[in-house]
Order: sequence, then structure tokens, then C-alpha cells
Amino acid sequence: MKWHGTCCIRMRSTLIGMASVVLIGCNDTASRSGWTTVRDTLPSGRARVTNIPPANVSPTWTLVEELRVGSVDGDGPDGFAYLKGLVVLDGGAFAVLDSQVQELRVFGPDGSHLATHGGRGQGPGEFMDANGLMLGPNGRIWVPDERNGRMSVFDPEAGYIESFPFDGGYSGWVWNGAMVDGSRIYRPWSGGNREQIRVYDLTMTRIDSLPPSADPPEDEEYDPASQPGTFYLERDGGYMVYGIPFFAAEVRHIDARGAVWSTRAGDPEYRITRWQAESGATLMVETRRPPVPVPAVERDSVIDGMREMLSSMGVGGQFDWSRVPNIRPAVEAIFQSAEGNLWVRTPSRDNGVLFDVYSGDGAWLGTVSLGPGLNLFGPVVPVVRGELVWLIVTDELDVSYVVRGRITPADRPPS
Repeated sequence: MKWHGTCCIRMRSTLIGMASVVLIGCNDTASRSGWTTVRDTLPSGRARVTNIPPANVSPTWTLVEELRVGSVDGDGPDGFAYLKGLVVLDGGAFAVLDSQVQELRVFGPDGSHLATHGGRGQGPGEFMDANGLMLGPNGRIWVPDERNGRMSVFDPEAGYIESFPFDGGYSGWVWNGAMVDGSRIYRPWSGGNREQIRVYDLTMTRIDSLPPSADPPEDEEYDPASQPGTFYLERDGGYMVYGIPFFAAEVRHIDARGAVWSTRAGDPEYRITRWQAESGATLMVETRRPPVPVPAVERDSVIDGMREMLSSMGVGGQFDWSRVPNIRPAVEAIFQSAEGNLWVRTPSRDNGVLFDVYSGDGAWLGTVSLGPGLNLFGPVVPVVRGELVWLIVTDELDVSYVVRGRITPADRPPS
């Protein structure tokens, strides 16, 4: 099944029944929900799509849980410690990376455990600091492990196949690279003000470097004291920087074709640009959702916490608290479905989780809210195929689970 700009095309006969219920027709969905889509062209030649919601905007769909894999106190393979990777295989099986024990675990469509690969170590097929998963050609699973200096490749059933030396620099807490067209790997890289996307072939040989977005930062000397999203503090002959709460940091997604979708750092508005190496910035998607304020009690609490931190460090001065925004960034995360639809996480006034869904050309298709009990673990990107969504959630004890949910018509009140 595929959502497209003006209609919804059914790709699999097994999904026809559900498609007629959930994804009626894109124009029909928009008209029933009161959204308007306007297209124009900017002076730069870039296409702009503006999506305008009604005054009382509400979700059109909700995600209903139908499978949960995980255990609160079990010692088996479904007892997850800390998950940093999720991929979905053909047929609905899925694999996760448990970073605490450095294991790759594979489960069937029904949630049954099929295989465990890896483990902590430096031998073939072992990991030291694996922090993500990618699905590659032939359904194989690629696991980055920069502490071991390599990318390892696994068959979901047979296990370890091969590895390739890889020295890409520090990759961060969760892997942010992407498999592109099954033939290349794109990986964002940053050194001070200098940013680029490094391009590797499937032997992890670097073959190119690309600008990171339509408006790359100027290549100038990095000045930690003047970064817009941080507080700067000199201390003990050195310095420290602290992220400003609620600051609109850049959000970026590299899609399966190599296009980069991103917001601009410091811009809290709902504005996303698509950039492609071959043709430059080709599309801007704007959505005029009303801003979501940061409650005064929450903002004051965060500032009080930072004041206490400074006091405990013996720092007499204070930061400029006026730099702490009083509205939330409109875009919290971006990713794409298998069909090429853009999913954008946006804040809601009730602290729930909302995803606006757009066609590949930027037209709004609908809004999905998570059902009750689905506390999304944000660092690991959900996987969407048709009306099915796989995601990692946590409970009140911070226990991790993999949930498969189904998109159904919403029956909840407006967000």
C-alpha cells in the first residue's frame, strides 16, 4: 500500500480491506479534516508546500497495539536492557540491538525468539560499542561498531558473515547513518563548525563527501562561546557548554534515496527542507500548526535545576535565562515509511505523541497519535510499512519493549 499526493494506491491485495478503512483517499481525508494544502514557488526556484490545519486540529488516526515483545523480570532473549537499534525484515520478523549486552536478537512476526548473534568482544561477529542497525541488501543486517573500528554484516538466521574496517570518528549515542539505495552508506560527520555527510560504498571505503543540507554552516573557526544553542561557562582553566533547554536544534533525516530532510538550527517554526546532492534544495514543507507553549511551571523548574547545578559547582554568576524559549520546537523528529511517506513528530498540548504524515511531495495526509500505554523511546526511529508500525516503548520502570501497532481511525478528542 502506498500513500501518494492525490490518491492512495493499494500495492498488496492483503491490505485492501484495511486500506479502505484507514486510508480512504488523500483528498477525502484532507477535506474531512479541514486541512488545506497550498503550493507555490520561492524566488530561489525551490517549491514550497504549505499545509494549513483547521482551528480545532485533531488526529485522524491512532496507533493501536497488537503485539508486544519484552519482559519486566525475565532473563530470556526478550528481557531487554537497553535497545539502540530496530529493523524489520520481509514477512514481519524484526531484529533489535541490545547495547548493554552487545547482542543482536532476531524475532519472528509473532514475537518468538529466532536467534541471537554477537556479544561483547573483539572477535569476528562480536561488538565493543555497537550502537545501531541498518537493513542492507538481501535482508542482511549491518551493525556499526566504531570502537572496534568496523561495520559487521549478519544474516538474520545464519549469523555473522563479514566485516569491513571503518574509521568514521565518534558516531554519537545512537547511530545516525543511513543505507541509501542498497549500495551506499551516508553518515553525518561534524568537527566544530565543519559539517559534511561522508559517503561510503559497501566495503566501507569512503567515496565522497557532501554538504549536510541546503544551507551548510560557514567553514569558520569553531568558537564554543558563541554557539546559539548552548550556554558557555569558563571553569578551571577550561570551559563547559550546556545545551539550552527547549532550543530548536537541527533535526535531520537521510532517506533511502539519499535526500536530506532537515530543519534549521534555532528555527522553532514547522519548516522542513529537502536537499539532494544532484539538484540542491528542491522542496520546502511548511505546516501552520499553532505553537505549543512550554508551561511556565516546567520552564521555571528546568531553570531552577540549572541554578542549583551552578550553585553546587560554586559558580557565582548566572546564565542568561531569557535565552530559554517558552515554546517547544515544532519539529521533534523526521523519518520515512517504507512507501516513502514523511513522518514528522510534532509536540501536542497534552504531552502525547503526534506524527504528521506527508506524501513525498509534501502534502499532508493525516496525523497519527499513539494509543494509551505507548511511551515512545525517541532515539530509535520507528519502522512503518503500510498500516503497520514497529517501535520501541518503555514503561514506568524504564523497561524496554518492542511494539507492533496498527494504524486505525482516530476516536479520541482533539489534541
